Amino acid sequence: MSIYSKSYVTTPEHSAMNWGSGSLNVLSTPSMIAFIENAAFLYCEEDLDVSATTVGAQISVQHLAATKIGKTVEVRILDVEKDGRRSRFNIEVYEGDKLIGKGEHTRVIVDIKKFLDKLD
Repeated sequence: MSIYSKSYVTTPEHSAMNWGSGSLNVLSTPSMIAFIENAAFLYCEEDLDVSATTVGAQISVQHLAATKIGKTVEVRILDVEKDGRRSRFNIEVYEGDKLIGKGEHTRVIVDIKKFLDKLD
């Protein structure tokens, strides 16, 4: 059972061929990771003040099965462990009933202004 889910339709821009991570027209691992990060980001944003956001800090995934471009994949957040500003997510990715990926992702809450000021 998931606590949050988000679906994504795969397009040619998500392919391994487009990303240069392979030569096939299938969902690339970088795109699956982007979907995971986006779902976790959206989940976190629901509870944040407008002066804060989250940034990705760690990700570890297994890409278990190929997905044809044009198919819909669903990122499911199974649970989240919160520790101060850090949130660690256990995530699975499905195409229909088929598990195509799984892993953990950590996001950290940051003050937007302070974060951007550090870049100067």
